[in-house]
Amino acid sequence: MYPWLELWTLIWLGRETSALVAMGWVLGALMLGGALMRRAGRNSLQRLAEVRAEGSLAQELVAADMAQIFAGLLLAVPGLVSDVLAVIVLIRPLRAQIFGRWVPRPANSASWSAHRGAQDGVIEGEFSVKDGGSEPPRQDSATSLEPPKSP
Repeated sequence: MYPWLELWTLIWLGRETSALVAMGWVLGALMLGGALMRRAGRNSLQRLAEVRAEGSLAQELVAADMAQIFAGLLLAVPGLVSDVLAVIVLIRPLRAQIFGRWVPRPANSASWSAHRGAQDGVIEGEFSVKDGGSEPPRQDSATSLEPPKSP
């Protein structure tokens, strides 16, 4: 159904204006979509490198770049319906209002991961053992991992 709707909108545009305008629209949207995807991909790689260097994850920046890539893909699809959807995806308040209803988002990622870890019963982390001097570590029966030896 969707491809037929896209085809019908292009035929309607060609009938109301001219076939050259419809072809120009398709080629212009294709070129604009390709440029948008290329720019968003480049920005996304730069932002991911910066975020990786900082050691944090900026989910909203990545989501904005992915939205631009998706909008570029929609622009590359010939037809007016996909172009209107691409404009909706590009406008941030509209995107937040429409997609915010479908995609639940935690308040912040730290509380979400702590909450999820509490449910799993596993809290991930790192530790290291530092000995205070040259004496070897003691093997107490309470701290030993091996069963006690019987006399």
